[in-house]
Amino acid sequence: MESVSCKWSKQKGICRNMYIGIDGGKQCIQVVEGENLLQVLRREGVIIPAHCGGKGNCGKCKVQVLSDKTIPYSPKDLQLLSETERQQGYRLACTLSIYDDLQIRVKEEQEQLTRKSTTFLLPEWCLATIHNQLQERIDPEYGVAFDIGTTTVVGMLWDNTNGRLLQIEAKTNPQRVVATDVIGRIQYSMESKEKKEQLYHLIITCLNDMIQGWQTKRREQGCEPYVITKVCIVGNTTMSLLAQNQEVVQLIHPPYPEEFYMGKQYEGRQTELMIDDQAQVYYLPGIGGHVGSDITAMMLATNLVHLEGISLAIDIGTNGEMVLCKDGIYKSCSTAAGPAFEGACIHFGMRAQEGAIEAVSMNETGVKLQIIRSKEAQGICGSGLIDAIAALLEVGLIDSSGRMLEMDEAIACGVPKILATRMQKKEEQMQFVLQYRYAKDPVVITQQDVREVQLAKGAIAAGMQILLQEEGITEKQVDHFFLAGTFGSYLNTQNAIRIGLLPNLPVEKIHSVGNAAGVGASMALLSEVYQKECNSIAKQTKQLELSMRSEFQETFLQCMEF
Repeated sequence: MESVSCKWSKQKGICRNMYIGIDGGKQCIQVVEGENLLQVLRREGVIIPAHCGGKGNCGKCKVQVLSDKTIPYSPKDLQLLSETERQQGYRLACTLSIYDDLQIRVKEEQEQLTRKSTTFLLPEWCLATIHNQLQERIDPEYGVAFDIGTTTVVGMLWDNTNGRLLQIEAKTNPQRVVATDVIGRIQYSMESKEKKEQLYHLIITCLNDMIQGWQTKRREQGCEPYVITKVCIVGNTTMSLLAQNQEVVQLIHPPYPEEFYMGKQYEGRQTELMIDDQAQVYYLPGIGGHVGSDITAMMLATNLVHLEGISLAIDIGTNGEMVLCKDGIYKSCSTAAGPAFEGACIHFGMRAQEGAIEAVSMNETGVKLQIIRSKEAQGICGSGLIDAIAALLEVGLIDSSGRMLEMDEAIACGVPKILATRMQKKEEQMQFVLQYRYAKDPVVITQQDVREVQLAKGAIAAGMQILLQEEGITEKQVDHFFLAGTFGSYLNTQNAIRIGLLPNLPVEKIHSVGNAAGVGASMALLSEVYQKECNSIAKQTKQLELSMRSEFQETFLQCMEF
């Protein structure tokens, strides 16, 4: 073994086999000396958070170096890792260059996907239509509905002869190894044909893994494999195109060619899905370049186009897509929203998994936290983040501009001392301690976190405002408001209204509808009536391109205020 002094100063460019131990395993990987660790992990299919795309801005790609803690810290390590983390051997994968064998532990991100795969029921109003059509089928038939999200993929296996849900499963979208957002994946696919096909094979493998898992369970029960004769797929426009191995470069700038988001139909033999050769595979139609078939399916599942009055629906995920329906006029738009609510760019941000703070409340006696399956917090997920900001606003530790008060200032303003003393100033910015931890840095909400929430909620609120202004109505005139997506199901509605994320409507007008995209995809799978209705919905709904609207920036700035 060479000395550390020369090992980390070799010339780059020599390609050789190195042993990289990941989470206790050990494999020989061909590495170019000096190659970036994040790139190597992604190439090997190791899913590791890197919300900034490896630019060294988010601090999420933490790995614990076990074999050699003398590797020098990069400037980004010093900036984004706490002193405790550095003492424990953590480094940022995006700044760590490899020159020799390495043993690392990837920071655990064990997805708690049970929220995504909670069994759901079809709406009662659609059952008669579905069952009338199912009665025409005699031979056993099975179908699968897939909702391909940027972050999570949900698969639902149905018995097409009786409309019974047999299996439901959620997996992390494996394309995350390349980029966590839509734009990053579009840019990656444009680099070469091989990279575009890599994204295609990643998602097809994910879908086939679900199908294969269900078939294995079937065999273990001593039954014949499912003969899958129909598949219905929804997703945002980029995810749908990548799953078809299509070019997505046209989605960088508007206008977006209609043929890229209209519905497509294939036979099983024309795909690489593990289904019957004669199976019908439907990609439901989208509405525009950034409003995909998942929103078409959401509109179907909520019966949006048939409701009386004014209806507004929004699906908050990695993006915020929303639809307004009034007097037979349907308009939609999309805003970038998800990074903050999914943990990106938040100092202690994480997804809704074990150790995540999912609910926060405060009063004169202190802070109360609800942590997923743990007593000690590891970080905070989207629902907890919204609760925390709302609570800090309510007690007066954040003003309407989003500025955090200093401790003495807060006490002078009448904030209870037990809360005001949790305000700290670190590295020239204020932060509020949510939980103190033994021998670890406390879990905090920082001033920058507050700004990130303002950006995300400002974009969503601005999108809704422009949709309403387009039809000359106010939010008070909305009769039905639907909040779709798993995130929406766990949201404290009052706190979301308090920070300005949702319109200020009576609670009885707001309906959380969970994975409406998956429900709509299943309805279209089980009934040709609803498949045709999706085609009609998509054709009649107009997408507003907010980037082309001169008033968006001003509205966005106004909506950033609390």
